[in-house]
Amino acid sequence: MQKRIYLDWNASSPLSKNAFCAMKNTIANFANPSSPHYEGRAAKKAIEKARDKIAEILGLNTRFNIIFTSGATESAAMVLHQKKLKCAPIEHECVKVWSCSNLVVNENGKVNIDDPPNSTLQGANSETGIIQQIPHGIYFTDAAQAFGKIFTNFSKFDFQFSSISSHKIGGPKGIGALIVKDINNLNSFIKGGGQEFGKRSGTENLMNIQGFAKSIEDRLFEINSGKWDEIKSNRNYLEEMILNESYETLIVGRKVNRLPNTSFFITPGWKNDHQVATLDLEGFSISSGMACASGKKIKNNSLLSMGYSKSDADCAIRVSIGETTKKKDLEKFVSVWSSYNKKR
Repeated sequence: MQKRIYLDWNASSPLSKNAFCAMKNTIANFANPSSPHYEGRAAKKAIEKARDKIAEILGLNTRFNIIFTSGATESAAMVLHQKKLKCAPIEHECVKVWSCSNLVVNENGKVNIDDPPNSTLQGANSETGIIQQIPHGIYFTDAAQAFGKIFTNFSKFDFQFSSISSHKIGGPKGIGALIVKDINNLNSFIKGGGQEFGKRSGTENLMNIQGFAKSIEDRLFEINSGKWDEIKSNRNYLEEMILNESYETLIVGRKVNRLPNTSFFITPGWKNDHQVATLDLEGFSISSGMACASGKKIKNNSLLSMGYSKSDADCAIRVSIGETTKKKDLEKFVSVWSSYNKKR
């Protein structure tokens, strides 16, 4: 079997070696963190140590600013289920389901917020990679895509709540965090044993929390060491090759600030589902947009909101790269992609 090349890091990133090791080292600590005996106390201590480490990296004041959840979808539900905030159509489905999609998106994918306390705005779009300017006083911001790619420190932002997700940054699936400005403003969502300061009941997932904490620590190092500047350079190299091979292809958001690893492009007349299937058979993993929809094909609201036609939106694919993506991987991808583009 040929070696596959994974180019869908925005959907989920591979579990990093360091995160895996952190999880492996926790397996022996099987006790319930709520138990009063030695083993239970040891498990609880490990959770709080991880929480403190995350709070330090994120620039938060105390551990009470972090509520561990199963991921960004649950985090959004915890704070939005009793609200009806304003949002834009480009938001993730887990936000839109609780909100009113009445905010306008301009042709560059940017959203203007005139009522931050009653609005929600994503840090960056998972499909186009376009980065938003988060206004002061925003109620909620989904930072699942932006966190760990363009920043790790939340201290410069003024929000009530935000969400981050482990598997987007090299950590395990099934764990994330709700970032809370004031825990007293958060109502209990899942009731039961009173874990997570009484805000999210359920036995804590110690192993995943350890992997999550380690992946955050790794991302801080990567950003500070310039790794994500290298990733951006590779993304730009990919786009230059694509445009050299196909004059009709359009790079979405190329003139605005985007995630350094994300390229979303339209090749008119070549349906995205055909591109994804064809490239998959050739050993490349790409996507046509969001992957968090359990196999459902969701219309591309990001492009439609920006003024693109439905026919263009149906011909858009996303290539998102990561730390282990090499230039030679991108060269192979463009070579195969271009050969099929010329045949159609």
